Amino acid sequence: MKPFTCFFTLLLLSAIAFHPFAQSPLRTGSDYAVFFYVTMFQNGWDKLPETEAEVKAIASELESNYGFKVELVPNPTKQQVFDKIVEVNKRKYSADDQVLFFFSTHGHFNKDTDRGYLVLADGRLYDQYGTSWLSYDDLGSFITASPCRHVMLALDACYSGSFGDRWKGPPDELPWDNTDCKGLAKNALTYASRIYFTSGNREQRTPAKSRFAKQWLAALREGAEKGVLRKKNIRSYLDDVDFPEPEGGSFSSKHEAGGDFVFVYKNACSTTPGLTSDQQHWLSIQSDFSKANLQKHLDMFSNCQHKEVLNSLGIGQTTVAPDDLPDMIFVQGGTFQMGSNDGDSDEKPIHSVTVSDFNLKITEETVEEFGRFITATSYQTDADKNGGSYIWNGTEWKLTPGVNWKCDATGKVRPTSEKNHPVIHVSWNDAVAYCNWRSEQDGLQKVYSISGSSVTPNWNANGYRLPTEAEWEFAARSRGKDEKWAGTNSESSLSTYANATGSSDGYEYTAPVRSFRANGLGLYDMSGNVWEWCWDWKADYPSSSQTNPHGPDSGSSRVLRGGSWDDGPSYLRCAYRGNSIPDNRYGICGFRLARAAR
Repeated sequence: MKPFTCFFTLLLLSAIAFHPFAQSPLRTGSDYAVFFYVTMFQNGWDKLPETEAEVKAIASELESNYGFKVELVPNPTKQQVFDKIVEVNKRKYSADDQVLFFFSTHGHFNKDTDRGYLVLADGRLYDQYGTSWLSYDDLGSFITASPCRHVMLALDACYSGSFGDRWKGPPDELPWDNTDCKGLAKNALTYASRIYFTSGNREQRTPAKSRFAKQWLAALREGAEKGVLRKKNIRSYLDDVDFPEPEGGSFSSKHEAGGDFVFVYKNACSTTPGLTSDQQHWLSIQSDFSKANLQKHLDMFSNCQHKEVLNSLGIGQTTVAPDDLPDMIFVQGGTFQMGSNDGDSDEKPIHSVTVSDFNLKITEETVEEFGRFITATSYQTDADKNGGSYIWNGTEWKLTPGVNWKCDATGKVRPTSEKNHPVIHVSWNDAVAYCNWRSEQDGLQKVYSISGSSVTPNWNANGYRLPTEAEWEFAARSRGKDEKWAGTNSESSLSTYANATGSSDGYEYTAPVRSFRANGLGLYDMSGNVWEWCWDWKADYPSSSQTNPHGPDSGSSRVLRGGSWDDGPSYLRCAYRGNSIPDNRYGICGFRLARAAR
């Protein structure tokens, strides 16, 4: 994955009078878009090459299919942005006109002053008072000054949740919600609007390759089928982003209850008999069956009637890009106090540890996911090769022949209904083999070189791996907070976060992943369900500070973290350290994936 960096994308949708490009006849107003984006900075900020492609993709969609007339303004300074907004604010507006201002650049948040900023091409790298940056407050004032009735801001930015008044419930029900396509297009702009969306809250950084922008584009492409898109449709797509967690709301006293914003597709509400949206779009591109248009058609209609033919031509048969791989959460690095003075001796001394940015799987690997690995490779697990796995027989952990990854904690083969339970009966060796296979499947560089029992990591590789012990504890504590268990300091609330010993939490053994509450980063089962293998050999902690520790070069046991369904609260603590030899496997041990953030 490309580096995550603090960057900012602002969509400002505001009403003005212009004649759009290919506008739907249903639109009584005009739509216009101005895109500001910065790829190169004058004063040391990291480059943002991704922004240009993201901006142009959205601009093309708006121009070609929604009738927006588009202007692109690359690498503007703060003054140039101000001048352009002033120019737009001086234009004449009719009641239903719309404009889009889209900013894509770096962002910054000053906790001391509680102010957020976007950084334009001339923004200084270090600016104590933020005078070279454009503050959210000033931007909001500039936009509010517009005489337009309808404004929407979308902030794809580090810490962007510091803007506006956040919605605290589901979308409001409006009188025309259940009207037909034409009714929506006609009535949705009845009330004035000042609406915003952000890519995360005030404490979250966002990736340089924007998931937020990706979901905006996906929503716009759905317009061919829906005809009319509104804020609730955009909100629905953004809600699919797990991390950073998007927010939305209104700003300015000019916003009226029921205020909305619409995107009306060029063929919206077509009365052509017998034609589906799929067929309508297919007809619209018949004059240009380019590979780009055909790929776009398949993106919009994944199960279209032409899919088999398109696949045979190589359309749609692409490898998933590393940046688009699902189910990973970006963990912004930092420094924390690792260990505990309240636990076992191997948790001491508490020492300062710094970890770099990394990515961690939202859930533990499941039976279904591990099964794909076995099916694809015919891999023999340590349980398959060495007499089964250890299960608890009521008095002891007993090696039981025939028990392997397919089995539950009692040794019985799982029914298909338990495919989303965490895989167990897997060794550390099995976990690293799986990591390499997943890397190959997703076109990533393998982290591990495996030769017999020797495993050598390449920490510069971008593939999947096990988390280090330090990364695991940092993430379990929601970025190193003083949390006793993952998500809470209260033992009375632990049962809502963790599958622990006993069945009072609803599960006697393993539970399906995501059955309990996630911690502050959105990670599930960091406490409980199954122990998770980490990379490190087990060793005593140092007393000095460390940066990105990987543990000793050799040892006898690998670290296990998090506790399991069979353990009480003390074992589920974020600081508790378990361990076992690399080829051991139990009905309480599984793993989750990590990746470097690069």
